This record gives sequence, structure tokens and C-alpha cells, in this order.
Amino acid sequence: MKSLRILIICLLLFQMSPVTAASSSPQPGYTIKTTYLYGRAMQSSPILKTLRTNVPVRYTTYNRSWSNVYIGSAKYFTPTANLKAGIPKMPTADRLRLVNKTYGLPSTYRSPQLVTLTVPTVYQKGSERTLMTAEAAYALAKLYYAGRKQGHTLYALSAYRSYSTQKSLYTYWVNTRGVSYASKYVARPGHSEHQTGLAVDMTSQRMKLGLYESFDQSPEGKWMIQNAHLYGFIVRYPKGKEKITGYNYEPWHLRYVGVNEATMMKQKNWAFEEWWIKR
Repeated sequence: MKSLRILIICLLLFQMSPVTAASSSPQPGYTIKTTYLYGRAMQSSPILKTLRTNVPVRYTTYNRSWSNVYIGSAKYFTPTANLKAGIPKMPTADRLRLVNKTYGLPSTYRSPQLVTLTVPTVYQKGSERTLMTAEAAYALAKLYYAGRKQGHTLYALSAYRSYSTQKSLYTYWVNTRGVSYASKYVARPGHSEHQTGLAVDMTSQRMKLGLYESFDQSPEGKWMIQNAHLYGFIVRYPKGKEKITGYNYEPWHLRYVGVNEATMMKQKNWAFEEWWIKR
């Protein structure tokens, strides 16, 4: 009887534990409804995780009815009917959300579509600063590989920043350089575009992986600034628009808005605030 109880406990633990991911090639996809993840390909087994609609995932087909979803090093099971191949598109209102010194975000805001960037990053993968929303991350990868073909290698220095990270950064610069300096270069907590998951600071080896205004004079910076709109990005704080944006010129700071919108802003030499008023 004791052996039987031990066997039953072992079976239950096996059902509740996600399977370690095997070496395979998961494809990008996203959930099309609220999705439950299981430890086995059986809906009667315990639910281990719940994903909301339109959440990006990596997955492979398990059989006709089930797929494996990979999160970190763990592998789960979910009905294939819950998934769709491709990159999830953001709602227009989220993609074109204006965040600046006037308009902010709740301290709890975090996009459910954040994924790890595939381009080279300065921070080690796993850091929140290597995250962007799936649509923006995919566009950044296209920008990166287009640059590589022209001989330019770009690095993502800092992408997503949580509210707590913003608070730490702002406090540091206020204490170090004063409020006047901090207000020109660092957003108040909740007023940073980085929290949207749509912004990223770019750099290069020539810049020693740092952020310098001279980036716009480097081959990598010149190419990026000239071509970013083709992939849906704008230079968020352009030269000559400081009174409009409220921040000093930052040639390294890209914001994803979509190809059509970015192209219009490029052609009309508009800052995002100007487009927002005239849209």
C-alpha cells in the first residue's frame, strides 16, 4: 500500500511539472484566445499557466491537436487551435501611444507582448533592457540585418524599462546632477517611452557601446537615422525639436510607430508630438 501511494504521488508530480524543452526549432506565434498551458497533452491534467489573448509565444507542433509552447527552458502543452503562427500586431492605440512629460503610464503598466530581442544587445539577455514588444522587436531585427548588409553593426543598449527602473534612474541623476539636468535627459517615473516596450537606445562598437551625440556622425548612426523609417522607427528626440519634445537631441533613441507613420514624420520633419496634433 505504501509503494502504491508513492507511485501515485510521483505520477501527480510528473503531470504538474513542465517538461524540459528539447532541442528543436520553435516558430514564432501568438495566442488567439485565453490559453491554458498543461504539463501533458491532456486537458484533464493540471493547468500550469494561463496566457491572455494576443501574447507572443514560441511553439512547435506536437500532434494533430496539440502543440508545445516554450517559455524559457520549459516546455508546455496547449491545444493547437489556441495558437496562430506569426508576429502579433499591437492595437493601433497602443502602438501610437504618446508618452512624454505631459502624458504618462500607470506604474503597473507592462505590455503582455514583451519578448527578448534577437539583435546584439549590450546588456545580457535576460535583463529587462533586452525586451521589446514582439512587433517592434521583429521590426528592429529587420533594421539590424539591413544595416549588416551595408556593413553597419548596431547594438541595442536599452529597450524596456519598468517603472521601478525609471524611478531608480531618475533618482540617481537628480542626486548626481540636479533636477535641471535630469529633466533634459531622463524621464520622470511613468513618463518614459521605454516602459511602452516600443523604444530602444541604439549604439555601436565605434561609440564604445555608449550613448553619445556624435553617434549621428558615425557610419552606423548616419545609416540608422537615414533608414529607420523604412522599418517603422523614428528618432524620437530629433535635433531642433527640443522645445517640442522637452528633451535634448538623442540620435540614438528610436521609437517604433509603424512604417506609414514613421515615413510621414520623416518626410514632413515632424516630431512625434507634431504628428500627434496634426494626425
